[in-house]
Amino acid sequence: MASFLQVIVLSWAFTVAWFTLWMLMLYLTNEMKLMFTDAAAVVNVFAGVSAIGHLGMQFLVDAFIGHFWMLCLSTLAFSFGFGFLAISASPMLSGNAQKGLFYVALTVISVGIFGRSISLGVFTEDQLEDGRNKGSPAKLVSFVIGNVGNFVFLLLAAIAMPQISPWFVRFAIPAGCEVLAMLIFMSGTRSYKREIPSGSPLTTVLRVFVASVSKISCAHPNNSTLLYEKTECDLDIKPHTSSLRCLDRAAMILQTEPLEQQRENRWRLCRVTEVEQTKSVIRTVPLFVTSLISGIVFSLGNTFFLEQANHMDSTFGSWNLPLPLLLLFSEAARLGSRELCVMAAKRSHGIDTESTKQTKTPYGIPVSIILSTFCCSIAAHVESRRLKVVSTQGLVSETIPMSVFWLLPQYILLGSITGIYENSFALYLEETVPDELRQYMVLLNVGVCGVGIMSNIALVSVVGRVSGGKWFQETINKSRLDHYYWVLSVLCMFNLLLYFSVTYWYTRCYKKDGAEQENVR
Repeated sequence: MASFLQVIVLSWAFTVAWFTLWMLMLYLTNEMKLMFTDAAAVVNVFAGVSAIGHLGMQFLVDAFIGHFWMLCLSTLAFSFGFGFLAISASPMLSGNAQKGLFYVALTVISVGIFGRSISLGVFTEDQLEDGRNKGSPAKLVSFVIGNVGNFVFLLLAAIAMPQISPWFVRFAIPAGCEVLAMLIFMSGTRSYKREIPSGSPLTTVLRVFVASVSKISCAHPNNSTLLYEKTECDLDIKPHTSSLRCLDRAAMILQTEPLEQQRENRWRLCRVTEVEQTKSVIRTVPLFVTSLISGIVFSLGNTFFLEQANHMDSTFGSWNLPLPLLLLFSEAARLGSRELCVMAAKRSHGIDTESTKQTKTPYGIPVSIILSTFCCSIAAHVESRRLKVVSTQGLVSETIPMSVFWLLPQYILLGSITGIYENSFALYLEETVPDELRQYMVLLNVGVCGVGIMSNIALVSVVGRVSGGKWFQETINKSRLDHYYWVLSVLCMFNLLLYFSVTYWYTRCYKKDGAEQENVR
């Protein structure tokens, strides 16, 4: 129990950091005086890099350092990153020195984000796993304390952080929380359960590519009996398929060398099962293309949506509503939609019979894309209404008398989209990708979404040029974000067509491979 509590403080500190970073757009526009489009570009690059780095860090964890040292690295990165951020926001710096330290701080914080995201959940579960004490009171108490603490810190961060006016103090608080969390975490070093890194399964995919390239001058093997498979051990053997035949060279046995000599070099000769595992990974990659446009939609929550909220009336009676509460609503919608997806998946698996061999279509993905269309359409209508208030009352540079609650539907939809998409993609990968590679494919999808988030910068630039600069001007009240949201709605509809095209192609490949395997039997 003590080990668990010493680890869970990292999650509480992460909550404070998360809400602080969510408000970064307002710091850039209100304090650094950037145009809202430039501020959104900075936030999108930061979010995109933080997402892309997950895959490389997962490989580093599995192959070399393990989850414990990754948590140490991420905590140090958060501590120094927010420390640099606080110094850059303090009155002692200005000009290029301030901007330089600010961007260095964001780079260091990115390391903390993907390190913490990868290792915290797994390492926390390791401290709770004990077959002898399963369901014990100590484990139950730890679970309750951890979740109550998360909820308390969630509310405190959402309500208290926006009330702190000097930004350097607001940035210094997460730095202090991370330092304190690091001291508590390190105090339990000797009591933690740690797993020694056993190597990354991604190496298997790399070996298949290297082995197939090394034999690129050889002709395709016409007979699958010429391919190598290790049958003498009790291993999970996958049958050979004819698609992506270029990779079959990795398992091809050369007649010019003794088999034993070839088997010794695993980067020259791979098993058929390893080749088929790599093929299953490659077949899922085209579906990731749909994540690019989804990433653009995901980027709106802490950029343009937040900037809209910053120019609207946030009072609720006599209480000034903290803007991070919008994030709480979005997060609640995300968690709720994920639970609904899990329940729907269990129901679907309960109805399906054992004889059903075909891979299930990830229906949650098109549902999330359709909801993305609705989200952008609703955002366009709300923004159009907001701009009418701006024009009729002449409040071009001021907060308008329109409640921030008008943005609640689009925030709830955005959270639901994220939850449905993440869960549906994970369920889809459970049936199409080997277990050992599944986490890497999930993180690859996160990275593609990160590329999509950064693609928002290019899209805004292109749309701005096409519109002659009329849609994106100095302030959000002079711009026409409603038109941009309509463009995103059209892109979401195109994304839906792209999804059905990719799944149609994949279903045909799957049926062809399944028919071949039945013929072999």
